[in-house]
Amino acid sequence: MPAYRTVAEQLRRRIADGEFAGGRRLPSRAELSRQYGVGSNTAAAAVRLLAAEGVVRGRPGQGVYLREQPSTGTMARSWTRERLLGTLAVSDPGADGSGEEGRTVRSTPLSTTEPAGPAIAARLGLAPGAQVVRSRYRLSRDDLPAMLCVSWEPLEITGGTPVTLPGAGPMAGESVVARMTYIGIRVTHSTETVTARPCTREEAADLDLTSGAAVAAIERTYYADALALETADLVVPGERFRLAYEIPADRTGPAA
Repeated sequence: MPAYRTVAEQLRRRIADGEFAGGRRLPSRAELSRQYGVGSNTAAAAVRLLAAEGVVRGRPGQGVYLREQPSTGTMARSWTRERLLGTLAVSDPGADGSGEEGRTVRSTPLSTTEPAGPAIAARLGLAPGAQVVRSRYRLSRDDLPAMLCVSWEPLEITGGTPVTLPGAGPMAGESVVARMTYIGIRVTHSTETVTARPCTREEAADLDLTSGAAVAAIERTYYADALALETADLVVPGERFRLAYEIPADRTGPAA
């Protein structure tokens, strides 16, 4: 077995034995070289192998840290009170299932006005090139990145109102439902399409994930009856959350 693989296997055993708790810094390359009697390049190769496996993660200027163990927290995507308020409804194993544990923090949306491309225009029922407000923000839960969101809203709906920009005005930081209600529009339903895929390099950096980690990519659109009010691309770390949907059995909704 190559020396670097031997060092990596020894580190795996130490991790399995609990010597390094989740989030703890691993010994430096120089320390590993001394501990195992190998060259610095061999020690570095062992750490790179563990990083490629998703066991550890480097932090620029700080060192290499053991990754937190994946969570099986459940993120409710149904019409929960938290979702209507623009926060995350998450329940963890052993919790009472109320979804009210934890603290959600939303970054200030970065918004620009731009013409809608063909795909976004189709999702919003607009002519290509129609003006939309594009916003990008991140949601964190208990200081861990939980979701990336890029949204588009037709300017013909929100333009000239107090809620034109999601991050400004009297409803800054509120949910789409709350903002639309503020200007007299009642959101009746939403649709979501979910795809599992590897994260991009930018998503890995924003969500503190290893390169190529699995994410749930959600395409969401809010409606007032047949009128599309907002469409968004959401990205959720697969190693931290699973998604849960509640589907009513009656036919009183829009599909009826």
